[in-house]
Amino acid sequence: MSQASSDLADGVPFSFFCSLLREISRLQPQKARSSHGWSNQSYPARDVFGRWVTQLRKVYSPLPTGTTAIVFKLLFPEEDISRKYNMQETKLSHRLAECFGMDPQKLRKWLSESCSGCLGEELRLALENACPTVDGHISPLSIEQVDTLLDELASLSGYSHVSVRKKYPHGTRRRRLSILKDLFCTLSPIDASFLTQIILKDLQPILYPLQEMHYTASLIDFNSASVKMLTIYHAMELWDPSGWMRNAYLVKSTIAEVANEFELPPAERSRNVPRIGTPVTMPKSEKGRDPRHALGFFHRSQKVWAETKYDGERAQIHVEVSANNAAKITIFSKSKRDSTLDRKGIHDVIYRALGLSKYGIPGEGRSEVKSSVILDAEMVPFDGENIDEFWRIRGLVGETAYGIRSTHNAHVQAESQSSLESCSQASMMTTHSETRRLGLVFFDILALNSSSLLHVPYSQRRELLESLITATPGECMLSQRVSIHMDDDENAQSTLEKIFADIIATHEEGIVLKADEARYNDFRMPWVKLKKDYIPGYGDSLDLVVVGAGWEKARARKLRVKPNTLTTLYIGGLANAQEIRRQPSRRPHFEVYFTVSYGLSRQQLEEVNFLIKNSESVPYHASSRPRTLPYTFTLLPGLEPPRLLLHTPLLAELFGAGFTKAHQSQNYELRFPRVTKIHRASERSWRDGVDLQELHRIACDVIGRDSSRKEAKDICSGLWGKVASPGAKSLLKRKATAEVWEERFATMDGRSWTRENSSVEEDIRTPSPKRVRTKIDHLRTPPVTGSQVKPATRPLGPRTNAMSGVSTPTVAVDEDQSLVLQITSPVVSQKPDKSRMPLRASPPMPTLAYDVFMPQAKSCEETLRSVESVPASGSKFLENALVWFAKPRGKSTGSKISVPRTQRLHSLESLLLGCGWSMTLGEAIWAERGIIFVDDSCEAGTRWKEHVLKTIQKRRDSLPGGQARKPIWIFDTTSWSCENEVESRALHRLN
Repeated sequence: MSQASSDLADGVPFSFFCSLLREISRLQPQKARSSHGWSNQSYPARDVFGRWVTQLRKVYSPLPTGTTAIVFKLLFPEEDISRKYNMQETKLSHRLAECFGMDPQKLRKWLSESCSGCLGEELRLALENACPTVDGHISPLSIEQVDTLLDELASLSGYSHVSVRKKYPHGTRRRRLSILKDLFCTLSPIDASFLTQIILKDLQPILYPLQEMHYTASLIDFNSASVKMLTIYHAMELWDPSGWMRNAYLVKSTIAEVANEFELPPAERSRNVPRIGTPVTMPKSEKGRDPRHALGFFHRSQKVWAETKYDGERAQIHVEVSANNAAKITIFSKSKRDSTLDRKGIHDVIYRALGLSKYGIPGEGRSEVKSSVILDAEMVPFDGENIDEFWRIRGLVGETAYGIRSTHNAHVQAESQSSLESCSQASMMTTHSETRRLGLVFFDILALNSSSLLHVPYSQRRELLESLITATPGECMLSQRVSIHMDDDENAQSTLEKIFADIIATHEEGIVLKADEARYNDFRMPWVKLKKDYIPGYGDSLDLVVVGAGWEKARARKLRVKPNTLTTLYIGGLANAQEIRRQPSRRPHFEVYFTVSYGLSRQQLEEVNFLIKNSESVPYHASSRPRTLPYTFTLLPGLEPPRLLLHTPLLAELFGAGFTKAHQSQNYELRFPRVTKIHRASERSWRDGVDLQELHRIACDVIGRDSSRKEAKDICSGLWGKVASPGAKSLLKRKATAEVWEERFATMDGRSWTRENSSVEEDIRTPSPKRVRTKIDHLRTPPVTGSQVKPATRPLGPRTNAMSGVSTPTVAVDEDQSLVLQITSPVVSQKPDKSRMPLRASPPMPTLAYDVFMPQAKSCEETLRSVESVPASGSKFLENALVWFAKPRGKSTGSKISVPRTQRLHSLESLLLGCGWSMTLGEAIWAERGIIFVDDSCEAGTRWKEHVLKTIQKRRDSLPGGQARKPIWIFDTTSWSCENEVESRALHRLN
């Protein structure tokens, strides 16, 4: 289609549509510090749109057919799900430079720190510099012609909907450059900038332009609410005051279909019922910050259901049964994309679950589905009958997908297979297994046999779903759920806490609360999602290394900042920790394999920007690696490169929702990672972070994955007559973990909690066929006797899943899977055990403050004789005591004193916390005293006595005098021997 004519085309001019965008872009944002914010009546963007609609209907009435759909697809291009252009900024900038005959470098710099970060804005500036006298130019293009050209452009992409691609068969398709010339060459610079962002499906940066260039002003003076952006629902209310269009969009979530039907006379419009092949808008869940807050959404309900949330990918399944009983399947993703061919691997699962015939063979398929059904489900990976880890979905989809994505996935699988040869963790790089397959967890039904169920109460929809689905172990199942009666608020909260605690203990993602009488997508009684990482301080926490930083487009759009603001941190882990232990002179090597952009407030992010920009750094260049850095690194393939690399890496405290793994990565990473704090190098060194080997152990522990060496260790234990270690699915661990979380919820709510009334009943829910935690957190519980727990040789290092700022005793699992009682420091200020990361001369100094009374110079021979005279089973002095041996790693105590493993701690900080010598929660209630045995015979020259006294002295001034705490005894065991233990004296008794 050539646009050589200068005459204005019939219809609504595209320039008139752009006048709406220009008017909105001129609105001034509110400053964050302004005393008056946006009120319910103050909505400038909506007011502008309302005036424009009035003018449109006044000047161009009657509107041409299809105007409604075109206007909404251009104004909200991100909702235009049928058209894909296969062009982001890099590719589109090159095409536009060709189109206008300009230097490509003028547009490629859109991402540089001196620019806006918006390709459309950079194109406008470039065109205005080249043609400064084009003000007031009106293009001959109409919105209908632009829409037609965009269809033609989208037909070149295999990812566009088939209805778009069929309009332009292969033999009639033009080159992309020719189409772009027809689109752009008659446009003014400002109109061209708007069209550029429409093709990029992101009008936000040019419709609501940034006002400040300096990162401090943009972060501090403004915030994400500085502009009130026009939403599609408010636009529909103004376009159709009757409300039909908005209500229809909730049922048929496709702009073109709803808009075209709106233009029909009201009597000819179809009922607002779900239609096969058109996605239904999926409900958006509210976030529950804790059990009490989550239940607050249901004060009108009599019964609420707690439904298990499974870790998978959302699938809205449409099935249509033809006259010959053959069934056709269409599957939509959460983003409303048609992913039917991508998810070919679950088609047979759907047929069997519904009892349908694939080809309409007589005698096959006995189902209640006579004409159609729409189902809500979660696609999950199964390994046997158990649900596997979330990240395995990608590989399984790649093995079973059809269509255009199958070609890409085949390439991905080839890369993964080539990487497998050098991978020490083969199971982390492949999904190949005879027992692994894609499966489904069904949880709702939206329509059946052409009848809508959207207005039917949840309880009835669920009952119908259960009668319709045939569950098959390892293939498909119904989501598990538990009822909560709301007649008693206290009892309802207690029930939810027990359910949620058990969900966490079985390592499910979380729960979704649904009112018994709620309709589908009911805004009055919404679904409420409850996950442990939604509760402040309760996510899985780690200390990892920040190696670089950069600007990430999606995050920058939400923050409304330009490319001179660092929005994203590049996280890595130390890969050669063992080599450094053997050869301290070796340069550290970091695997940089994921990024984090969320968690910090705008104020905190501004401080991080100031810290990094005023630290020594080097620009990142993919073609050359800087040799001035004191470390080496590798960047995960496919990861967007950072803008700069830090000369001295920083330590970041992160938390997330469990662990996952990216494609081509051999290492676990936090899922949905968020930053809680960035430490200055002078406060805490990056060496305090977790290395990759330790991170893998922690991740396996959190997701409930047994060690690959467990089977061999169990065999060795059997040969020596020892009891085999408990596995990851131990019922004991699950129950203990559930009790821990019940106590945490009670503490959070200011209630008392006792173990006697906390046991998790077996009939609360059937254990899910997933993973069970291998590390159990115990909050302030009595020690387990030696007869109950097998002794262990080493503790775990840093742990996860603990309350921020709270130190708690834990039953952990060491390398040989033995249980160990361990009081650890707060997870947020996590400090690895010295034996795990000996990259510093001494253990890191905790940041918490402590106080002590001056030690008493008092002989304790009588006490020593008492200790020496009691049998190894324990004495009154050792009974109910926390014990720490301050000695070189691997050195025997050289003592006859036998201390139960459940009472032995692994750091001085743990002992101080357990004895109540802290401003934070963490005291072991059962403990009566603390005992430190000091051994200064270390060949490396570590003086434990000096370290202990210096540490205690340094903390003494912060704890208020008179605070109740347990006494701590310190003994010097340097000269102890099996024959002469009683000659030693206690150094100090601290009260």
